Amino acid sequence: MHLPRWLKYSLAGLAALVAVSGVALVVVAYTIDLDRYARLAIAEVKTLTGRELAIRGKLQVSLFPRLAVRAEDVSFANPAGASRPEMVKAKRVDAAVALLPLLHRRIEITRLAVNDLDLLLEKDAKGVGNWVVRPSAPGAASPPAAGKPDFEFDISELVVERGSLGWRNGASKEALRLAVRRLRLKERTLGTDRDVELDASFRDQPFAVKGRIGRILDLIAKASDWTVDVAATTDGATATAKGAIDWSGALPALDLALKAEVKHTAGVAKLAATPLDLPMPATLTAKFTSARGEQVADPLKLTLGRSMVEGRASLKTDGPRPFLAAKLSSPELDLARTNGAKRSEPRRGRVFSDAPFPLEGLRTFDADAEVAIGRLVLPNKLPLEQLKARALLQGGKLDVQPFSATVGGGPVSGRLTLDASRPKAPTLSLALDGKGVSMERVAGATGNAGSVTGGSTDLALHLDGPGESLARFVGGGNGELRIVMGPARASGAALDAGGGAISSILDKANPFRRTDPYTDLRCAVVRLPVRDGIATSRRTIAYETAKVNMVMAGTINLQTEGLDLALRPNVKEGIGIGAGALSELVRVTGTLSDPSIGIDTLGSARAALSVGGAILTAGLSLLGEAAYSKVTADPHPCQTALAGGTPAKAPAPEPKKEDEGLFGSVRRLFK
Repeated sequence: MHLPRWLKYSLAGLAALVAVSGVALVVVAYTIDLDRYARLAIAEVKTLTGRELAIRGKLQVSLFPRLAVRAEDVSFANPAGASRPEMVKAKRVDAAVALLPLLHRRIEITRLAVNDLDLLLEKDAKGVGNWVVRPSAPGAASPPAAGKPDFEFDISELVVERGSLGWRNGASKEALRLAVRRLRLKERTLGTDRDVELDASFRDQPFAVKGRIGRILDLIAKASDWTVDVAATTDGATATAKGAIDWSGALPALDLALKAEVKHTAGVAKLAATPLDLPMPATLTAKFTSARGEQVADPLKLTLGRSMVEGRASLKTDGPRPFLAAKLSSPELDLARTNGAKRSEPRRGRVFSDAPFPLEGLRTFDADAEVAIGRLVLPNKLPLEQLKARALLQGGKLDVQPFSATVGGGPVSGRLTLDASRPKAPTLSLALDGKGVSMERVAGATGNAGSVTGGSTDLALHLDGPGESLARFVGGGNGELRIVMGPARASGAALDAGGGAISSILDKANPFRRTDPYTDLRCAVVRLPVRDGIATSRRTIAYETAKVNMVMAGTINLQTEGLDLALRPNVKEGIGIGAGALSELVRVTGTLSDPSIGIDTLGSARAALSVGGAILTAGLSLLGEAAYSKVTADPHPCQTALAGGTPAKAPAPEPKKEDEGLFGSVRRLFK
């Protein structure tokens, strides 16, 4: 085949032009100082952002077969006032950029590999993030604003080998750190999604994520349909999420199916930095949808061991404040079937925790939640029947009422108000009232069946105080605690259930407790007014048995948890025991968590008399001691306690001179 002469010469000339152009490009590539232009680009970064991009190690740039850059010891500076000089550091960065797309104003990074990355994102006290950049010179152009950029930008593959991703909030001082062993994002063969693989640890707890997500650049550009199809695993737990996220609004809108399964809580507890003593296994499933500024989880189902909670929850984001609404129900929720996880302990030496309440969170959203549980078993095995509660949160004020349940066959109702609307002076108000609570049924439900019979109890707790923490609440509270229990028969095991300190007190105050198989309790009353964190008993704690009566006076400092109490028992006539066999005074000091019990007996008083104590007591004789015990004994201590410490009888006569000695102070204590 013979080509026309003009075409033949034209093709030859075109080939020669291409060859010359190729040679020229090669010559240019090997003769121009690419490093110099790279340094100029680094200087331009500082002009545009006001911060220094530093490359302290080697810098290599090549053009063929693609634009490639390798830089060592790279850092990008933080703004002034940040917690450290650099926002991001890396031991080495390798980047490859396709050349031809640059002609179409498109930056395609075909591969970006980072070794030993150290990235810290933080906000200052005013809430401005360190990723917000400003030009350094007054006349310099600002960085492109959010929206459509001058260049299209994409990364086909991102690899991070060893890294640290940190977050710090300058206002709250909260700091979090994600340690990355390996992160890989790679473009899928078909479509624009990315395969993701992450091997990392958080709070020293390893976890892994694998699956498919949308492009990171689409996330930054707030795409409205960002793909999510991932699975996360850690020790004892797995979670999956499949669907899409709309990032275009103020808050992300979800269209996801979520499922989480926990076989044991060791891994999740470390990630959450809180003990999780819950029945196992646990499963959470939810379907999230969004419409008209509202995100809904419906259906929502949580199983804990053999218990189950279901319902719906929604979050409205189109108002001035986020609004959470929830309605949950359960036929039975058993929190006593725990997995044996170690419970968090209060600070040593304290009973009431000083852990702060989450007040800041209460001020960030409003809420309306309803809960109905047929049977709720608390961790101590105490069952609450037909529990109903409604919680309203508005403007930082949480109001839980009505709250109602049945405990031991008796109705119990209450309310709780935590007002965090004033950050510097939060308050907490608690009220709890119960009628006819059967201690027999409570004992049976908590594993002590047969230890108590009878014992119908009324209770009331009303307390107002500071709302920073439980310790601050009781330590500065004002109100009253009242408990009135009717006739009951209790075994030693039931009485020992109160703890070692209570057992020791009862042993000293009641000599029959260890010899009689049962204690026949006729009544028991606790009436403790609380003023500024000081609970005071003026003979307002008492019990009566068939053989012994007991009254208590003194104070409990709820701020320091210090005890200063005195108990005086009295053996009833005709029991056949002498006064010398009974403690005249049981002193309780120390703290709620570590009480100390001391004894003063009539025997020690007699010893004092034998060495001259009679001078101090104005000649008080043994007969006088017996008369004193009889005169000062209250035959109805429960009535006295219920009446606020005033005996239900005629006023006592003026004290005689002989009463102003050793026992005079004891008498005055119980007046």
